Amino acid sequence: MTAEPPLLVPERPGLDRYLEDTIIVDWQTPAVLEKARALVGDAADELDRVKAMFGFVRDEISDSLDVETDAVPCSASQVLREGTGLSYAKCHLLVALLRSRGIPAGFGYQRLRSDRPAGGFALHGFAAAWLAGREAWVVLDPRGDTDEIHTEVDVEQPSFAYRPDPEAGELSWPTIFARPARRVVDLLDYADSLARIRDHLPDSIDG
Repeated sequence: MTAEPPLLVPERPGLDRYLEDTIIVDWQTPAVLEKARALVGDAADELDRVKAMFGFVRDEISDSLDVETDAVPCSASQVLREGTGLSYAKCHLLVALLRSRGIPAGFGYQRLRSDRPAGGFALHGFAAAWLAGREAWVVLDPRGDTDEIHTEVDVEQPSFAYRPDPEAGELSWPTIFARPARRVVDLLDYADSLARIRDHLPDSIDG
């Protein structure tokens, strides 16, 4: 049976690391900054700003496994340019957009059953943002809606695309990471096409 994911906690105290600009979360790239400004407009409410950026990544950036593409973008600006990305790459963009507007954000991961990788499991990525006005982290899963999946920004109940089944070996890591998992970044950085890696997607954040 499926279970509620554990309560998510940041990997370290303080919020500075959840606002940093990096090679992957390159929120100071002009294209990312401009997109964030356009999405947010003059919205004053923090939650409205989060919903606007989340909705864009969920609805306008396709999950690469849902479409005919061989692109494997990694950094936020690459994902924005290509208009597609694997779940964790979409989160690179979402987190960058949020940080560019001063909203602390980080990364979460789930290990889920999958028919494609040889091991039968694959990582799924989601994001989380700190809402200062509510003094709470909110889960943001921009995987993209399907007939079976719908996610939204819900401050009361985490809105996940998937609910892990522990009895089947699935799990959620209970940590909000300030930086993407190195294993994910290495996979995307060194892959020359989605076709080459789609049967070998990572099943853990370790290694």
